[in-house]
Amino acid sequence: MRVYEDQADVDVRDTEQLLRGYAEKEGQVLAGLFQEEDDGRGESLTALIAALKRTGAGLVVTPSLRHFGVGEALREQRLAWLESETGANVVEVAP
Repeated sequence: MRVYEDQADVDVRDTEQLLRGYAEKEGQVLAGLFQEEDDGRGESLTALIAALKRTGAGLVVTPSLRHFGVGEALREQRLAWLESETGANVVEVAP
């Protein structure tokens, strides 16, 4: 999930709880949270892909697809990369 510099801690915790709640409701185990500071480097995405490959997990839950990129082209490129590298499905859990 993308975390912005001016984002309140309570908002970050609420988003984390949203993801945990979704996983629990769906009978899934939330193995980890990957947070990206708003700098656009994509280091957390690289770490996520490595974790998916290592564990064989097939599902990524995100609060919004916009967490993969604000611009549509960048978002689509990142999602395609994640899916082609891991075969994982990405699920958007909007509040």
